[in-house]
Amino acid sequence: MCIDFSKDKSSQEGKWKVKKLKVAELDNFFAFEKCDSCGECLLRCPEFGSNLPGAKKAFQDLLDGWESSEILSRCNSCMSCNVSCDKGANPYGLILYRWHQRNASKGYPLRASLVMPLEPENVWQRVLRKLPPDEWATLEEWKNIERASIRNIALFAGCNLQIFPYLAHPSIVGDIPIFGRPDLCCGEVYYRVGALGRVEKIAQRLVEIYSEFPIKQLVFYCQAGYNMLKNILPTYFGASFPFRITYLGDELYQKVMSGELDVKDKLAGLKVTLHDPCHSKVLGRNFQSKPREILEHMGCRVIEMEHNRSYARCCGLGNGAARFNPIDITLGCAKRLLEAKKTGADRLITYCNTCFLLFSIGSELTPFGVEPYHLNELILEALGEKYERRNLARGRLMLKELALGGFPTVLSPKRFQLDDFHSPAQQ
Repeated sequence: MCIDFSKDKSSQEGKWKVKKLKVAELDNFFAFEKCDSCGECLLRCPEFGSNLPGAKKAFQDLLDGWESSEILSRCNSCMSCNVSCDKGANPYGLILYRWHQRNASKGYPLRASLVMPLEPENVWQRVLRKLPPDEWATLEEWKNIERASIRNIALFAGCNLQIFPYLAHPSIVGDIPIFGRPDLCCGEVYYRVGALGRVEKIAQRLVEIYSEFPIKQLVFYCQAGYNMLKNILPTYFGASFPFRITYLGDELYQKVMSGELDVKDKLAGLKVTLHDPCHSKVLGRNFQSKPREILEHMGCRVIEMEHNRSYARCCGLGNGAARFNPIDITLGCAKRLLEAKKTGADRLITYCNTCFLLFSIGSELTPFGVEPYHLNELILEALGEKYERRNLARGRLMLKELALGGFPTVLSPKRFQLDDFHSPAQQ
């Protein structure tokens, strides 16, 4: 039941609702009848590829269950397998479901709670509490979802933007009111690790919270949140939202290409390489082309990495989905940075704040890091806007919180079930 998310579907109108699903049913996430076990999804995977002898057997092991599958200990949750499957079987959904079964049986390592946005004392919230005063004040303003300004249209600041609130520059977001709270998590992290029961609860909670919203259009800064609410939560978890869901990047594209934002050839001669975040793969080639067109419009020379577009490697964070091992994340990030270095580009560009954070951390830890930039930073630079870059300091703060506050949790042998933790009403 692979859904083509590259085609823009109109939002559903009507009452707020969420269907009660049985996440225990595999056929809600994987179409057995469409799969011929060819193994092509694994052969074309940027993580496995030609390094996986016997792709058919590996896929058959995955079909047989979670106990015998090598894939489940190595997959980085990057979604390329769905692009490779021309049968529409949704092999990514099979992987997520097997993780769901495994973790329901064995539980999660305690260290997994550090990167789950709704769990007590996760590292995201510890970092947010230590942001500079101006950014902390911005987050406090965003928490007020009852402001009179939040009418008709609003921009949602998920954890992706909350970690870098300074990037919500007026030249980028315009005059759209912004809101965001930790408890409004879209569930993306939980989805990427196969915590399907928790995602269903998150979908139900979002429907309840948003039922009081007067907005007609919800704009997303990040493609992960956009894909979750527009496609994944409605398709696999039964949630329906009566407002229109749009992506800020599409609006920026129109402003740049129309000349409303005067950036043409302002960065002429700058060599860049572009990293495509994982959700862009299932959102389609046109989605991935727009950032490239923006860069070229500004005069940049785009040099592609070996693994690009729908077969791009993950920034590194998804490498932790299989085993929740920080070493896996570090090595995954290092591999991607090394690919960027080999292009000879002056800068590594991404349009995802989480990838931006991982690359900022990685460039501090490795000798071959290419200076990471968010695409919106280049737009600001081309406009001649003055702003303070804080990504490296934010990366160091994240490392500090993981190394100091999170170190005992990382080393703990304890495991937990997600139902042991309760999502906060508001933080």
